[in-house]
Amino acid sequence: MRRLLPLWLVLGCSDRPTGVPEPAEPSRSSGSLEPGQAEPSVPSIASSQEGWGAVFWRDTVAYKMGGGLEAVGPRGRTTVRLREPKVAHCGGIAIDDAPAHAVVVLPEGKQGDIPAKPAVIAASTVEAAAWRMDEALPGRDRFTPVNPDAAPALQRGVELGSVVKVRRYGAPPVVVVSGRRGSVGGLLVVDRDASHIEAMLIADGFDSAPRVLPPTDLDGDGHLETALFTDSRVVLGRLTLTPASVGLTGLESWACEDGAVAP
Repeated sequence: MRRLLPLWLVLGCSDRPTGVPEPAEPSRSSGSLEPGQAEPSVPSIASSQEGWGAVFWRDTVAYKMGGGLEAVGPRGRTTVRLREPKVAHCGGIAIDDAPAHAVVVLPEGKQGDIPAKPAVIAASTVEAAAWRMDEALPGRDRFTPVNPDAAPALQRGVELGSVVKVRRYGAPPVVVVSGRRGSVGGLLVVDRDASHIEAMLIADGFDSAPRVLPPTDLDGDGHLETALFTDSRVVLGRLTLTPASVGLTGLESWACEDGAVAP
């Protein structure tokens, strides 16, 4: 069983990381959003019908929902086996031999590259990325806990997950960032200094800080796939990079719902 949750597309930019030299504040174009604002919601992401699947985890057990038998995570790809006798949970079927932190399952018959270990990101870029996440996500409500001793962006309820640099041909690299505020998670593509947002997906239903599956051509089609994920929530997207443009398209959205019955 798969549940599609609403996504919003937002755009913005602001100032500064703390504890590092203050970068120049990007100018705002006419009609841009102020921090904490979000555009009206758009229809839920429609399935790409490409046959992708997701992997959910409960303790050390992985459950597959859809897709073939090639599971991929940040640390590799393996061919999985359906557990016998069949064990089902939250709409998925238990599998064995899944790679550590497996996230998605490739469509049947597809095979591409394996995610590589991301490069180390400068602390100043990470702090700037937190401000971009603060701008992109809906504003903090009075019930969202904050840490008064944290960096300013984190004081505003932002919780970062991953920050991953992606190289592109004929242009500077981009940085893919994950995070959340409350239950709303964000997958952002920002410029190499994290001074402005190039593209993003926003989705609800995250009970912990989501991570990024390093963008990789998983299915061999020449485009990069990435995901915003936790143990119980996965949003799959396709990242399109050219020297002149950056695009991020949602492909699938899954949630592990306790009590759901596997097909």
